[in-house]
Amino acid sequence: MQPVFTIMLTASPLGRLLVATTAHGLAAVFLGDDDSSLVAALRTTFSTASIHVGDEPLAAATAITAYLRNETDLPPLPLDLSAGTPFQQRVWRALQTIPRGSTRTYGQLVRDLGLPITAARAVGRACATNPLAIVVPCHRVLGADGKLHGFRWGIERKRALLALEGVLLPEG
Repeated sequence: MQPVFTIMLTASPLGRLLVATTAHGLAAVFLGDDDSSLVAALRTTFSTASIHVGDEPLAAATAITAYLRNETDLPPLPLDLSAGTPFQQRVWRALQTIPRGSTRTYGQLVRDLGLPITAARAVGRACATNPLAIVVPCHRVLGADGKLHGFRWGIERKRALLALEGVLLPEG
């Protein structure tokens, strides 16, 4: 059965924001520069989904935008992570345990998951394919050197998200 998404596109402090929900919960949060690229990325990521633009603002979009404006903490939101593999879902659940204002390295995340260090690339790939920016906080994962490395939505957005959370990063 193909998933049915209701989407909302809106402005945010980090550019355009796409929020997609299903009957089961929040399924995608994408950041970008323009609506057409965000919708195209959603169609690529969820190629079998039926996508409908919502008639009314989605509560999740309102909550995420308020969070990005530093007006409130992000409330618990029901999530629909059914698109991920069991391994990806395991990594995404582990990401959700990293508190706001904290970071982990990929190696620490691998150890937290009880995996051999050789799994670091697979964990990194699961982070890169996370469809729920901000809500599943892959931006809180740093390289072994404690510096920013890769972020699906751009390094400057990752830096801004961490700054919003009060994380001070080393220079350079």
